[in-house]
Amino acid sequence: MVMMERNPINPLKIIRDSWTGENNLPVGPEKSVSNFLTELQENTKSIHDYADAHASREQQRYVAQYNKRACDKNLQVGQQVIVLLPDSTDKLMSKWQGFGTIVDMKTPHSYLIELDRVNAYGCMQTNLGHIILV
Repeated sequence: MVMMERNPINPLKIIRDSWTGENNLPVGPEKSVSNFLTELQENTKSIHDYADAHASREQQRYVAQYNKRACDKNLQVGQQVIVLLPDSTDKLMSKWQGFGTIVDMKTPHSYLIELDRVNAYGCMQTNLGHIILV
């Protein structure tokens, strides 16, 4: 398999090339191919562990930053809302569409909304993040 006009290098290719003499490894005479690959594997594992710890730390920081201003929306049946809905097949083309009334609460973050438009679908279940109270 050729990627970006060169063959990728993997551990088996390193071993094969060193055994056939096509490529000498950039290691000193005290390291064998198996020692080199073992050290490479240990280094890769330590890098993976560091990246995993860093990712979980950053995830917690992102959550803390988001939660500074985030709050739960508590909507009641009968309230009027404006809903963000797509107005075409393009997922980037959404508009705030007419007034709707909350008919039922399915889960704490999902509501059944009846839109007050002539061409509206009967009722819609929508995500809480795309609702504005009127």
